[in-house]
Amino acid sequence: MRFMKQDSACRFFRFSLWAMILCLAAICASDAFAARKKRAPKKKIASKGIVSKAAFQARVRRAVKRQCVRPGRLGLYIRSVSTAQTLYSHNAATKRIPASNVKLFTAAAALARLGPDYRFATDFYAKGKVRGGVLRGDLYLKGYGDPHFVHERMRDFVRRLKLRGVRRIEGDLVADDTFFDEKKHGRGWRVGRSIRPYLAPHGALSLNFGSANVLVAPGDGAGTPAMANLEPPSRALRLQARVKTSRRSLKIRLGRGRSKGKDVVQISGLFPAGIRMKRYRVPVTDPTAYTAGAVAVELERQGIALKGGIRRAATPPDAKLLARNLSPQLSEVVSGLNKFSNNFVAEQVLKTMGAETHGAPGTAEKGLRVVRDFLISTGVSAKEIALADGSGLSRMNRASPRALATLLEAAHNDFRLRPEFMASLAVFGVDGTVKKRRRRGVKSRRVRVKTGVLNGVRAFSGYAAAGNGEILAFSVLMNGNACRPKSLTGEVVRAMVSLKRSFSNPVNAHLSGAREIMARSMPKPSIRDGWRRRSSPRAGPAEEDDFEELGPGIAPVAESPLDDSPDELSMENSEEAVPAEGGAAWPSKNAPRGRSRE
Repeated sequence: MRFMKQDSACRFFRFSLWAMILCLAAICASDAFAARKKRAPKKKIASKGIVSKAAFQARVRRAVKRQCVRPGRLGLYIRSVSTAQTLYSHNAATKRIPASNVKLFTAAAALARLGPDYRFATDFYAKGKVRGGVLRGDLYLKGYGDPHFVHERMRDFVRRLKLRGVRRIEGDLVADDTFFDEKKHGRGWRVGRSIRPYLAPHGALSLNFGSANVLVAPGDGAGTPAMANLEPPSRALRLQARVKTSRRSLKIRLGRGRSKGKDVVQISGLFPAGIRMKRYRVPVTDPTAYTAGAVAVELERQGIALKGGIRRAATPPDAKLLARNLSPQLSEVVSGLNKFSNNFVAEQVLKTMGAETHGAPGTAEKGLRVVRDFLISTGVSAKEIALADGSGLSRMNRASPRALATLLEAAHNDFRLRPEFMASLAVFGVDGTVKKRRRRGVKSRRVRVKTGVLNGVRAFSGYAAAGNGEILAFSVLMNGNACRPKSLTGEVVRAMVSLKRSFSNPVNAHLSGAREIMARSMPKPSIRDGWRRRSSPRAGPAEEDDFEELGPGIAPVAESPLDDSPDELSMENSEEAVPAEGGAAWPSKNAPRGRSRE
């Protein structure tokens, strides 16, 4: 009994002690909170930026030390275009794989050698005469490497032929692709049996960037066949589809085979009932046959009867021009080339330079000779470049950061090239391949760049406007997973836009106007376009208008089987499909090793 009384007394003492401790803690906390409320808020100290070249170099050096595990495999070069002064150099003369930064060389050389107003042509020729709506003879379709010859332009092109009074063609449709050579891929490309869109073949007569679009829309309900169609349809292409409508799952697989001399696009999987139509891209095997086959189908759609077949031959010298389609100006073409890193466009432009400068047929070797001569004329050292293609997809390309920065400086100093060339670069955090980059610490529209990605390779080159009005040209090449690419480039970019060093009076007077202009505010896309995101409709069930976009001849996929036996079909590797919406539709996470995703 005595022990029980002692135990209860101990518990009461511990409880009282803890209660006192909690009360004291509450009193102290309330006093601290009251004192914090009375304390004057700290004043934010405005950053003065980087005020000297030495401080700038120290900041970039610290960024390299923090973000790079193999600094020896990093090349970095920063040069002030405004003062012709090198601000930072790290392995700047060492040649490395530049990936898609090669497109800077291709675009600048094309603007200089072809001209910003250059247009690519696609022509209809004929030897016979048109009498009573009948063309007695063959119709020749000749391509000159137009990289923007897409379905809509092809349809208008055929309409021009109809306006000339042609209603029937007694001969064949003859495809002429002799303006280029027969090579469809760049030197060193790892194509294999892949059907990745960025490996699409190029040719003088190409349509839709060397790829066919597969349009898929859901069926009437879960479990029913989905609907699919090819855009544009072509006599050289067939569709084999096995897609079912599901409740939620979206899992599409694409494949490409060959049967009886035609490409067979195979699509299978599940497509949700609650989403709108999607587009998938599949590169074709023979761009010339695909283009001619699509033109033949369009002739029939517009009421022009083609009595003969389709064959390939050169256009006779005495053939007369019936209709011509012209592409957008080269200034617009290079914008898509650099902002969205389009490999197909780069190779088309490269071979066109070769054909226009050294005569047809255009080859990659002729085009690279033009690019090399142009680069040397701008001050680039011949020892610091070794090019294999025009897009940078080949791992045989080599260039130094100093060579890239030298080109950027020369293009900026040449007023004939500067407007179109600078406009072709992606604006950091706004559009192109760097649209989703965070803009923390970077003033809006102060950085324009060209990116490059290969397995183990990252490239980042372009222009930056410093805080004092200077224009900086820079190039960062990382090989062998040398650094954390986004972290390093982010720190380098923030250092460049924070540079606010002062100069002597003449230079200050020259840059004062630029400082005042860049101090003015610019619209922020995240705020400017906010109302569009708030008012945009949510993805709902597909409407009837969506099915009309599939065009005539649409049929449920289960009702359009391939009539060839399976053993006659040589199936190429089927891969996870990637939607072809937007300019940057290349795969990212599942990309094959060693291949560019740009």
